[in-house]
Amino acid sequence: MLRFFIQFVTVFLLFIFSTFFAWYEGSTNLDNPWEWGYSTPFSQLLNGEVHSASDVSQLDYFIYAAKFQPTFTVFMVISS
Repeated sequence: MLRFFIQFVTVFLLFIFSTFFAWYEGSTNLDNPWEWGYSTPFSQLLNGEVHSASDVSQLDYFIYAAKFQPTFTVFMVISS
C-alpha cells in the first residue's frame, strides 16, 4: 500500500509540475499574433475570430505548447 501511495504522489507531482510549465510555455502565444489563427481553436470556438491577446483562452496555451515546445506537454499526458 505504501508503494502505491508513493508512486501516486510522485506521478501527481510530475503532473502538476509539467502542467504548470506547459501552461507557462504556452503563454508565449500572446506574443505571436500571427499564430492565433492556427493555434487558438478553443478561443475561435468560444469567441469567433481572435483579435487581441485578451481573446485567447487559457486552454489554447496547451495547444501552443504542444506545437512548439512539447516536452512538458508530453510529460503531462504521460503522467495523467
